[in-house]
Amino acid sequence: MPQDDDTLYRFLTVKLKEHGLPVESLPSLLGISRSTLYRNMKGTVRMSTEVQARFVDLLNLSLDEQQDFDRLSSLASFDPTLVEARHVLDRFVFGNASASAKPETIRFAYYDNESYLRTSTQIYESILKLAMADDAKTTVQIINCTTDRTFRSIASFAGDLLTQNDTAIVEHLLTLPNNDYAEMGTVVTRLVPLLQFKRYTVHYAEIPSTDVRSTDGSAQSTWSTARTILGNSMDVEIQDPDGPVFFLLSFFDADLSACLVTRDASMIAFFHDNYNATKNGYSEALVNSANPSLFNDSIAQLEQGRNVCLIKPNFCFDRIPITVFESMLSSLSPSELAHIQFEVAGVDDDHTAVLDMALSTLDRRERNSHANRHTDVCSVKGLTDLARTGRLSDHLNFLPPFSPSERRTIFSNVQARFNDPDDPYTLYVTRDDVFPSGYLAFAIEGVGLILQYDEDSNRRGDCNNLFIANAALAEIFSDFATNHIPQARALTREDTNALLTSLIESIGNA
Repeated sequence: MPQDDDTLYRFLTVKLKEHGLPVESLPSLLGISRSTLYRNMKGTVRMSTEVQARFVDLLNLSLDEQQDFDRLSSLASFDPTLVEARHVLDRFVFGNASASAKPETIRFAYYDNESYLRTSTQIYESILKLAMADDAKTTVQIINCTTDRTFRSIASFAGDLLTQNDTAIVEHLLTLPNNDYAEMGTVVTRLVPLLQFKRYTVHYAEIPSTDVRSTDGSAQSTWSTARTILGNSMDVEIQDPDGPVFFLLSFFDADLSACLVTRDASMIAFFHDNYNATKNGYSEALVNSANPSLFNDSIAQLEQGRNVCLIKPNFCFDRIPITVFESMLSSLSPSELAHIQFEVAGVDDDHTAVLDMALSTLDRRERNSHANRHTDVCSVKGLTDLARTGRLSDHLNFLPPFSPSERRTIFSNVQARFNDPDDPYTLYVTRDDVFPSGYLAFAIEGVGLILQYDEDSNRRGDCNNLFIANAALAEIFSDFATNHIPQARALTREDTNALLTSLIESIGNA
């Protein structure tokens, strides 16, 4: 069970003071995030054997001190929600989210002057028909609705609406419990298919998942708002030539849900006022940037001095040696080179300098991976595909595939780093496919998460990639990559080496 005092924390801070080591220097020295360091030192999350060994070396502990340190460390316990979050991500990374089950039909008490019974399918069909009319303008506002049954329903509707109507706007307010990693991971991974639409925006508030006290002193869960009329709700307003029509759907998991339909302006204004008052508590935008450039210095700057975890079928562009890019570019004709310059630069940037800038950024990111811990989680199939085709899973369509000699250089470089005990780079290879749904996840510890969509498979919206500045999400993904994958999914070190050698030899015979 967790420690009930600060014994481990006091032990470590005394030793740090004796050696003149500031706490601020430890994340880089130990190869962990600031939040993980805090939990390790407080004993709320048990530190890994690797981190314990680094502490022993840093503090030059005697045998007696090591015994005290081991005893105090053993009193710590894993945060159970962080452990549970590993299984949430396992389903997300190794499942097929794009082939999720059809949502359950929900029954509603339907109020439109009179009371009827309607199903969610009937209501959504009515809304979509109105929304597709000429000159109709549709706005959707969602509060919470994150339980599995309800979210599947509203996500299916919202996805259809955003795909069929290129002017519809969907806004979602939700709470992320900052003390429950499993719930946070569950909520965010459910949102991923919708986040690819720029017209779907999420505002969130971090609310503790522990109980709070009501005014009369009795325990009251922070999630009790789910029982109110707007606690789990979705409203849809459609402006058409006849004026606004307003649908308010209130979801109750244990009861008959309710849907109100009205054209009454005062009633619509009443619900708008209530929604806007609720929105005041959801100030943070979940997505900080849609479609951030992968070839400017912004990502390299975020990575500076931080640990990074990549979950992707095969390597990222920053795992490719600069000599390989230089080899690729030197083989191009002038017209092919000009086309790549235009694609990377876009309309506004300087085409002549853009490739030098992109290569400089990739070189900086590669150098970052030698200064801090970088962990790649790839699959046997993904690496085999790269060796066979010369194309990364997110290979840009305007770039030619890597040649056989360039592929051999890529894999030989990774294998050399993998076998260098002084290199902070780690590769885990899984037998099962990584992200068969076509995503990739890139976590920068202490900063946030980058999600990317595969344009050729599952992407329906207009976002190629997203940046979510949420350190807790980054910690969930990093913990999954470094603490779950090695034990539950990865090949042994010997088998990984054998795979890399086999792939290099297969390219040589190509």
